[in-house]
Amino acid sequence: MILTQANSKKGFSLIEVLLAITILSTLMVLSSQALSRALKAKVKIQAEVDDASSLRDTMRLIRTDLNLAFHYRDVEKEISDIVAKPKAVNGLATPTAPTPAVPRENKREDPVTDFDGAEDKMNFVTSNNGRTTANALQADFVEVGYSLKDCKNLTDPSKSSKCLFRRIQSVIDNDVTEGGTESVLLENVSEFKLRYFGEGKQDFVSTWQTKGNDGATKGRYPEVVEVTLGISHEVDKKKKTYSMQFVVPIHFPNNPPPTSTATSNGMPASPTGVVPGT
Repeated sequence: MILTQANSKKGFSLIEVLLAITILSTLMVLSSQALSRALKAKVKIQAEVDDASSLRDTMRLIRTDLNLAFHYRDVEKEISDIVAKPKAVNGLATPTAPTPAVPRENKREDPVTDFDGAEDKMNFVTSNNGRTTANALQADFVEVGYSLKDCKNLTDPSKSSKCLFRRIQSVIDNDVTEGGTESVLLENVSEFKLRYFGEGKQDFVSTWQTKGNDGATKGRYPEVVEVTLGISHEVDKKKKTYSMQFVVPIHFPNNPPPTSTATSNGMPASPTGVVPGT
């Protein structure tokens, strides 16, 4: 008896092929959706990082300008004026012999370093000034100003927002609020608020002017400036707001010593800056 074995061939059935195609299609759809969500999340996170970084960089520049605020005082002239004041002898004022002055080769022009601050803008003189070229003939201090204005979006000119501008002028003149060139520091600003504090004030105030009539601020720089800065940006049709607040000290306000004649709100102030009766 001869036994024979027939060769048999086995393949995939139609149901198996359709099932495999369905599984692969489902995996491709799920993978594409996951990639799409990841890309959207990356764009959203990158926008948040960019906003936070721009906010920090702007605040860092404001803090540096304020830290290095430059208030000029001619101490030599103040000493000369004190020496030249008449001295009382037996109740009678007698003039002091004038000190012979050493003639100068060139006439010295004293810089005017005013501080003009409001609730949403400020202008002052700072020594935060770097030379762009070696041996450049320029002063070690400049006028700077910060203000909030409308501007067009740099990436999309059809849109506009509130922008924080920084003005800089290398020539110190009698008006600290004018001149120089402006540049945009930050777009989409939702809040820019300033408050000032110094000797002779009981609390933070919204204005500080060295040329004003307030005896506590006249001829004096603030000692501390509170800066609040916020931005708002629409990401994925959702509005995000970021804000920062710093109390920035002026390292060397260089103010004259307090006197009993200094006033605050029209009342005499004590040498410690505390208004009597408050």
